[in-house]
Amino acid sequence: MLGESNGHEGAESAALVLSGPVTLAEAPRLKDFLKSAFTDTALVRIDVASAGPWDLAGLQLLIAAEAAARKKDAALRLVRVPRPLREIAERAGLAAWLDRLTESQAD
Repeated sequence: MLGESNGHEGAESAALVLSGPVTLAEAPRLKDFLKSAFTDTALVRIDVASAGPWDLAGLQLLIAAEAAARKKDAALRLVRVPRPLREIAERAGLAAWLDRLTESQAD
């Protein structure tokens, strides 16, 4: 599930909260929502602390969201990245990519 945290913070940035499973079954629903988050926003921060379980499709979803952001000259940042997401990124050889997007890690 995705929701806004503190609503949109103006046209410059938006904060979203991602919770619940981020797996192959949820990917189609989440993909369209994430792409639309960059419509008039230069920066989107997504709090992923309460999201999970994660699978490779969830990681691919974040990759697609970052690509959509770049196409719109926007940026994606991840907040409170949980260990399971970091572990999937490491196994996929994408730890450096994830680190570049991460503002903070979950405890």
